[in-house]
Amino acid sequence: MLKRIVELLASPAKTEPRQGEQRIELAASVLLLEIAHADGDFHQDEETLIGDLLEKHFHLDQETSTELLELAHQVRMESHDLHQFTREINNGFDQLEKEKIMEALWRLVYVDGRLDRYEEALLRQLSSLIGLSHRQMIDAKLKVLALMKDADS
Repeated sequence: MLKRIVELLASPAKTEPRQGEQRIELAASVLLLEIAHADGDFHQDEETLIGDLLEKHFHLDQETSTELLELAHQVRMESHDLHQFTREINNGFDQLEKEKIMEALWRLVYVDGRLDRYEEALLRQLSSLIGLSHRQMIDAKLKVLALMKDADS
């Protein structure tokens, strides 16, 4: 499966529905990993949350999400910018799905209980690249913080 996804990302987008889904899954995974690494400290809690988010959002089994994350780690290390990944998100997600991705990114940022300035800067950049307004980015943040507060109660 990993070899196939690498080939999919390297090739131009085709009309086959599953191929497009795999490209989007990989792009989302790389963006989640990029946020997780933004503060220079990648924790097991972050990796676990990324796996959970991928499984729930894309309806993947654990084995597939693990393979996807392994590939995303490799692709992230070899990539030079985020544009190729945000382009996949823009081509494959509607506005509501983009807002859900932003919420997932905020959840990932707060899994360690704090917001790092590098994480915040990257979130601002990603929000712009996927076509979300500053207001939509802040709304996603506030939603995540409210959910976290409710979970602590």
